[in-house]
Amino acid sequence: MNPKQNSEELSNVDLLIFLLVRFPHIFTINYNLVEAKLKLSFMLKININYEIYKKFKKVFYESVQAYCELSKLESIPKINRKITKSWTLLQVTFNKKSITVEEINLVSNLILSEFKHNVIIDTRNDGYLEIKKTDKDDLIEYLLSRKKENEENLLAFREAGKVYVFDK
Repeated sequence: MNPKQNSEELSNVDLLIFLLVRFPHIFTINYNLVEAKLKLSFMLKININYEIYKKFKKVFYESVQAYCELSKLESIPKINRKITKSWTLLQVTFNKKSITVEEINLVSNLILSEFKHNVIIDTRNDGYLEIKKTDKDDLIEYLLSRKKENEENLLAFREAGKVYVFDK
């Protein structure tokens, strides 16, 4: 077993765990290192119609594009929705090798500000990590910036207050 590979695998798993703990409103994370994609899913407890989604999508892209221009970033995340009965799943896909906590904050805050009380948030793991929010952000930033050399396709989600990470 290669210790470097184990260290890399651990950092990827740690990243997903810390993201789900830091952002309890993120429903799932799909992290595909081969394709350099990170997909964040947010579950809404309402069924948003096309007009509401279209309006939100416009605000989303305007905000993200402005941020990317100011930060001199080339890749703009894509958003889509999936509707199931009375629920809506919003998925934001980043197509690049690394992202920042600020990008995740921006996307999360845009969704939270638009859909307020309709975003499903897991509050059961409050206090799971007894470190300050800024320390969590620093650790997440470190894990996000690490160069990944192994090929993985990780899926992370939470259920009943626990975080699960699978290598697909």
